[in-house]
Amino acid sequence: MTLPLPTISPKGKATLDALLAKTVEERTVPAVFFGATNAKEELYFNSKGEKVFGQPEEGEVYSDTTLQLFSMTKFITTIASLQAVDRGLVTLDDADIVAKYCPEIAEMKILKGYTEDGKEILEQAKGRPTLRMLLSHNAGMVYQFNSPDVDRWRKEHSSPSIFAPDTPIEAFTQPLEFEPGTRWKYSLSIDWAAFVISRLQNRSLEDIFREDIFNPCGIHSMSFYPTDTIRERLMKVCSRDADGRVIASATEAFGRCMDPDHIGPVLSGGAGLFGTARDYLRLLRNVLASADPSTANPLITPASFKELFTNSLNLTPQVKADLAVAATRQNIHDPAVLANGTGEHLAHSVGLMINVIDSKIGRKAGSGCWDGAAKTMFWLDPTTGIGGVCCTNIMANNPDPFNGVYNSFERTLYDALEA
Repeated sequence: MTLPLPTISPKGKATLDALLAKTVEERTVPAVFFGATNAKEELYFNSKGEKVFGQPEEGEVYSDTTLQLFSMTKFITTIASLQAVDRGLVTLDDADIVAKYCPEIAEMKILKGYTEDGKEILEQAKGRPTLRMLLSHNAGMVYQFNSPDVDRWRKEHSSPSIFAPDTPIEAFTQPLEFEPGTRWKYSLSIDWAAFVISRLQNRSLEDIFREDIFNPCGIHSMSFYPTDTIRERLMKVCSRDADGRVIASATEAFGRCMDPDHIGPVLSGGAGLFGTARDYLRLLRNVLASADPSTANPLITPASFKELFTNSLNLTPQVKADLAVAATRQNIHDPAVLANGTGEHLAHSVGLMINVIDSKIGRKAGSGCWDGAAKTMFWLDPTTGIGGVCCTNIMANNPDPFNGVYNSFERTLYDALEA
């Protein structure tokens, strides 16, 4: 499969520059990073804004400014998992492999609720999750923020945060909410996929990412460890005050540990990375290049590239509705894609939320996307042959003005593309 190689005219780049400047000057969002690539070369990258919002003396962001990527980490775990599949180390649909390397999952019963006197109602799961289910948020797991019962369980069991210093495996261990394979819930499951591939190779996730993904892509900014260099270049995460105005946050998002000597021993393949927007764009370029069988030393095989854009779920009405809830909360999609909350035009692969119809905002049917908690956004559109990033670092509930920035960037970018 050879992808198109669109370009952007000088006029198109000037239009994107103007959009970026206007966006930052309006002061409704912090610093912004725009980027686009095809499978061969960077088409556009620019950034603008203060490294610390409201403190211009701290300097402007630039291409080497690091960000807290949070759930953008998940897609990289997917790539590492597909590499393990390509090497014959694991298959996507073998539950035995998951059980062998992550026996903790077998101990996770389904939490059905609580009795009137506060006792947990737990049931043994009938099925076992596969790597595909773990990568597709289909394994029965949840995040505590989207499950009141699991949130209660974690509080009553004093579960540590996944961002706590010296993070133990117990931070990721909690009951299931549903039978594996029957629903879709955004979750810790990709962290468990990362544990599978790390344990089966007897390598740390940091080493796997660096040796198998970052170094081949020429990526030097990404790490689970906030080193001195990363912290010196780090954009300050922002939030909003009671009136909705942007402010530099006084504390770390999620109480995140910023001491590299106390990261781990368990690394979060779902949310742990730091890195630059430009390096993430490099990753997307290398993923796009993997579609072509003639690419020398591809990141993943063409078959695994195809897997990124192939639905992994049994799309029952319940699963479609689950996808629609998540996509609606993202507040970035063409309403036609949401299909009035039915999820009829949504799917999910082993790494991406997929729109199965064209979006009026720009991306074509079969495109995949995801994002990070601090509003670091990306998408891949194999039909058009591009990948894009639109990033800031702000912790704010949706709907948020930055989501409109993302939509404006995407639409302006597609209008600027030339065959």
